[in-house]
Amino acid sequence: MKTLLLSATALFAVIATKAQSFTENFNSATNGNLTTSCWVITGGTTTAQPGEAIDGTSLYTAPATNGNSKTDLYTPILVIPNSTLTVDFDYRLTQSLSGNATRTIEVGLVNLAGTLVAVNTIVMGAGTNTNIQHYSYTFTSVTPSNYRVVFRLSGANGNGNVRIVLDNINISVASLYNTSGNCEFAPIAAIILPVKMKSFTAQLNNNKVDLKWITSTEINASHFVIERSYDGSNFSDIATVFAFGNTTEEKSYQFTDNNFASDKIVVYYRLRQVDADGKQDYSSTRMIRIGKQNETAVTILTYPNPVTSEIRITIPGNWQGKKATYEVVNVNGQTAARTEVANASQTETLNTSSLVPGFYLLRVTCDNVTAIQKIIKQ
Repeated sequence: MKTLLLSATALFAVIATKAQSFTENFNSATNGNLTTSCWVITGGTTTAQPGEAIDGTSLYTAPATNGNSKTDLYTPILVIPNSTLTVDFDYRLTQSLSGNATRTIEVGLVNLAGTLVAVNTIVMGAGTNTNIQHYSYTFTSVTPSNYRVVFRLSGANGNGNVRIVLDNINISVASLYNTSGNCEFAPIAAIILPVKMKSFTAQLNNNKVDLKWITSTEINASHFVIERSYDGSNFSDIATVFAFGNTTEEKSYQFTDNNFASDKIVVYYRLRQVDADGKQDYSSTRMIRIGKQNETAVTILTYPNPVTSEIRITIPGNWQGKKATYEVVNVNGQTAARTEVANASQTETLNTSSLVPGFYLLRVTCDNVTAIQKIIKQ
């Protein structure tokens, strides 16, 4: 049985136990009390309605969760003293889902700058019943510091009256940072993209370009559009590959481009990721050197140039898979940045954010052969 709490301070105070758990069961809670105690709610409220609430009073999405809505619930600032953090809570849907409808709960750890440092996702699809379910997940490799835990409740397609209900939140090991006077808040724009890309590669293979990519998470993903460019700025669509859709397992995709203009020196590729609601995001750009492969002089290609934070370097095709050294040399002949790759890809990326603005030479060495390209750091 829950205990009736009479004041906002008492309502949301941390239960000081040896386990240092932060708990909230929403009994006698209102949006006003939650806000006073440094919770942040967008698109949600409390309910004690039988058939909706899990245990006495619960928090649920209001308005109901449809394909375009989003509800965020941020805890007050928590002190996380260890490298692990376990989040437990109960949840349920007020109606069953059908067809291609999905509902999602994303549980994230956000630092005080609003940066998401960890996330775990629950995806509920057709056939998910309305029974009360329990969630427990342990975040690892957490840097001890102050954080908020955020719950993002969202949906896609169908069932416009479905509500997501949360209750009995327990976060350990964690303690309340400050119960009064400090509600510092930096909201995140998005917890997770429809697709979390693990890798995207492009490789020239017998006058064809093999494009391969791996996703580690897909939430309501629809498809990928492969785009090609010959100048690095103007891209055109060349193919569409359908996504798996909803998964937290790795998924592999591939496409072979054998219809590019062979007289070009370089070809650029990128992926446009499209989710079920039409939202889009882009992958990093990959470059493939096509023309002038047989010239006597060995050349490399850099992009972008001028450069700001990172530069992509395309090496000759016969250097791929070999040991290569990448160096950035300043006007005084001093090495400003250096990296060595045991198994070089045709395009490698070098971080240049620490370089001061000015002129540099980019030097790549493979098999005792060196190629040099001038670059400008803005």
